[in-house]
Amino acid sequence: MKRSLALLTVGALLLASCDRTGGTPTDPAQKEPAAPVVGQSLEVQDVMGTAQSAAKQMAAMTDPNNPDLDPDLKALLGLFNMGGAPMPLSGSLNSLDLSGAASFGKNFVQGIGGNGRVTMQALTVVQEALPTGTRTINADGTVSETETPTDGFVLVDARSDLRLEAKWKVGGAPTVWVDNGQTYDYNTWQWVPRQQEVPTNAAGSVTVSGKTVAGLKFNMTPGNCLNTAGPTALTMSGWAGRETNAPAKLDLTYAWTEKDVLLSGSAQYATTKQKVDASMKLNVTGTTSDRCGDAFTFTPTRADLTGKLDIPSHKTELNVYLRDLTNLEFSEKAMNASNALDRIGGTVNAALTFNGKAVVTAFGPLADGNDMDLQPGDQVKFRYVKSGKLVEADFRTAEKDLQELANPRP
Repeated sequence: MKRSLALLTVGALLLASCDRTGGTPTDPAQKEPAAPVVGQSLEVQDVMGTAQSAAKQMAAMTDPNNPDLDPDLKALLGLFNMGGAPMPLSGSLNSLDLSGAASFGKNFVQGIGGNGRVTMQALTVVQEALPTGTRTINADGTVSETETPTDGFVLVDARSDLRLEAKWKVGGAPTVWVDNGQTYDYNTWQWVPRQQEVPTNAAGSVTVSGKTVAGLKFNMTPGNCLNTAGPTALTMSGWAGRETNAPAKLDLTYAWTEKDVLLSGSAQYATTKQKVDASMKLNVTGTTSDRCGDAFTFTPTRADLTGKLDIPSHKTELNVYLRDLTNLEFSEKAMNASNALDRIGGTVNAALTFNGKAVVTAFGPLADGNDMDLQPGDQVKFRYVKSGKLVEADFRTAEKDLQELANPRP
């Protein structure tokens, strides 16, 4: 009897994890998104104005003079003049860019570090090391410096009782050098490569009047392609105000596996009365060859992008699903071809919603249609509301309408 009950329980759990029609989880890409509704959905000509309204609301929420600002965050925002700063990740929800996903790791790492000592290696490479030691701005404005710590950097401002501390080698982790363009050497009158030192395991903190008001952790697996395609994996998390129930928080994860490029992030910001949430997740499945070499090629077969930006009264959600992609290649040769997307195949299922109502939807095959004009996307069905009417258009018509909205005539 006990064995029968156990089997029934397991069976019920298995059934609950599947859809009711076929025994496997439903792929959201297979169901056409619901069309926008006239009189309920945001009309496309109002999208830019609504976005500006949301940006103003976000700026007001982060204004240091906002009376509803979280008390633990107010001093920090004022100290670093961060009022009106945009929410991280909000720009990431605007579009799907597979090439951007593939190069994200490299671009992100190149943006870390610098502002330390500069050294020359055999007069052929300029290296910008991470800053180390302690720099103190005394109460009278004079500056004193020490060489310790050698594995981190500390800035102390006695005038505002501020302490910034960065630990570059947490747990004894090494640092690495990443190529970062070129710089002009006036001693040799020539351009030379520039390298920037970046950590693989680091932590930072901000302390005001003895209280830690911000923290940051960074971890990276450099891999063998750091200077070409970027690291194998990295994570970053930060908070501000207080660590528990932080009024401002950011988390970021990136990884390049044998079959996938993964990127996800989330950010939260809260006043005493309102809250903003942003999140995005991108998963690109495909085949990578010669990732560390000049013949680098990435061939995606499917992609999933989901993103949310929830500002009070301005909740936006984006879902993009690409399936069965063919004849799409990211490589130097393919991207420089005159007709790089002529023969692309696969399907797209996409929807942008505002406050729970569809604004723009797209559904259909990506391949060229019967017109044989070698322009993909004319079989994709776009739907949106414009000037009180539901529009159903192909890619070219939708592209024209949306470009006119983004660049209105004077």
